[in-house]
Amino acid sequence: MAPHGREMSKNLRKEIITLHKKGEGYKKFSKALHISQNTVAKVIQKCKKDGSATILQRRPGRPQKLTSRQEPLLMRRVKENRHASSLQLAKAVESQTGVTVSHDTIRHTLQRNGMHGYCPRRKPLLKPMHKKARLEFARAHAEKDEDYCDSILWSDETKITVFGTNGFKTVWRRKGEDFKEKCMVPTVKHGGGSVLMWDCMSAAGIGELHFIDGIMNSTMYCSILKEKMLPSLRALGRHALFQHGNDPKHTSKATVAFLKKNRVKVIEWPSMSPDLNPIEHLWGILKRQVEHHSPSSIQALKEVILEEWKKIDVAICRQLVHSMPRTLGAVLKNHGGHTKY
Repeated sequence: MAPHGREMSKNLRKEIITLHKKGEGYKKFSKALHISQNTVAKVIQKCKKDGSATILQRRPGRPQKLTSRQEPLLMRRVKENRHASSLQLAKAVESQTGVTVSHDTIRHTLQRNGMHGYCPRRKPLLKPMHKKARLEFARAHAEKDEDYCDSILWSDETKITVFGTNGFKTVWRRKGEDFKEKCMVPTVKHGGGSVLMWDCMSAAGIGELHFIDGIMNSTMYCSILKEKMLPSLRALGRHALFQHGNDPKHTSKATVAFLKKNRVKVIEWPSMSPDLNPIEHLWGILKRQVEHHSPSSIQALKEVILEEWKKIDVAICRQLVHSMPRTLGAVLKNHGGHTKY
């Protein structure tokens, strides 16, 4: 049977009239066309009445709850507060217009206007001083050529946990499969432990990865720089530059003295700017690869990390480093604000 309430096509109406004129009975061709005898009778009655088998004008359906004047009011409220719930927005509309609407109506109206609910991205809080520093950095480096980018040694620390996910992860499941083992992410008390590590990279490839045991202070950091960073930096030539953040251990007197003693040229880095460091993307690649192994202990995790780290191709490093002009261009476009990178 044709779905209830759906307008019948013009061709189907004409076919009913044609079969009727041939003398076919209602029961026979209603069964052949998979429509009810009552529907067949109505089409034939209309044809006998006005001689037409054309489709009636489409019914307008239920009128919209919000008028053309009230919808812009809702959109203004959403733009003022992007985190407002549909229930909060419904109450705001009611207080200003007197019209009572459900939160479903609010959601449907927003979707019709191109607004959909998403999980917000988590980014560091940028104060005006941070945006200013990011903007100045972008202006100073946006026009640099590939040779300049190739001379930079990028560095950073990151953490990978044994259990659970190291980033946002979705699962495909049916209703009622919430607690199927394959549809869950296993967790253990205290997280099962994690591994903190430091490394550096350049367009020439990855550096030697270092696992950090305990809390890293400036003394430990200088030791890492001496053993791991200096060989990689010097391999880039005498014009090489070193990049690290503004963590206290990076800016301590001991670290500054070490870098000065070893004649290391350091890039002045804007605070709160992980999106400008290409090694962040390399960490993302590494974490996704590690998750495929599902290590169940700290030692197993370290072994998997080293295995996957050594597999990272030089071409990937070069591609990430050469994306810097595009990233800096986005900073300029957003007036020092966050980028999608």
